Amino acid sequence: MGICPNCGSWVDEGDICMNCGGSGSYSPDENEPENIKPNYSKRDKYSRMAWEYYMEFKEAEALHYIDLALDLDNGHSENWNRKAIILEGMKRYAESEECYNKSLALSKSNVVYDNKARMLLDWSHLLLEESKELPNGLDKIKEAEKKIIKAMNTLSGESGEDISKYLKMRDTIKFYIDYETEFQKNLETLKGYDKSELFTITGRNFYKNSISLTPGMPLKLVREPDNEFDMDAIAVYAQDEKIGYVANKDYTKFELTSSAGELKDKIEGTAQGTYLFYLERYAKIQFNVGRIIK
Repeated sequence: MGICPNCGSWVDEGDICMNCGGSGSYSPDENEPENIKPNYSKRDKYSRMAWEYYMEFKEAEALHYIDLALDLDNGHSENWNRKAIILEGMKRYAESEECYNKSLALSKSNVVYDNKARMLLDWSHLLLEESKELPNGLDKIKEAEKKIIKAMNTLSGESGEDISKYLKMRDTIKFYIDYETEFQKNLETLKGYDKSELFTITGRNFYKNSISLTPGMPLKLVREPDNEFDMDAIAVYAQDEKIGYVANKDYTKFELTSSAGELKDKIEGTAQGTYLFYLERYAKIQFNVGRIIK
């Protein structure tokens, strides 16, 4: 028995705080006779069992026992908080939020507000990572933005949370909204052209020069039929300096552009082009893209 050092709540028995779920050693109640053991209800027994399983990373068993506890008393705010924590550990965030809300409806607690805010922060991290696996992750990123804003609004004036990590996540999400918006805009631009107009520039790292490619920069494409490595080779020049080649392999070109082999018969010696942009989406898509104009 004693006071939880994490949230200041009274702990009736054991090393588990029923309010915040924290564990530790608590100072004993000096006024309680040592030979008297508290009489705990079945509800509390199930609640303690749930938390013991949770601490052993056995979330399914923990959820089973906390549900038993709530079946006996669904008006127990601390057990709704505990169920929320268990569901959060299972990444069942929507259900976790519902449980935090039920706990707060029964009893306004700064600890539960902080717990809910941390859950929403974790949820926003998950949504952001999920967005990267989608062809267009903008909606998912905006959903993450809503969660982090809700998390910040959840924190009470007496919160012990470090607000900087929430602000950092909010700014990170804003960056990725701009990042994804730019990629999707560039992708739509490419879809508006015929594939036979487009090419990917590869080999930039092999040509050391001070040229910085900018959108709209004129390019010159020069066929190299005598190239000893690739008879389809088409060199790319900018400001009269070679900056690379038209990509001729599927793994070196973006899928909406043509290979050197597909373009060679359309170029009689030389052709004029223009640099469009660097198409980037995380590590999977990183290409310099140009367009033949004549």
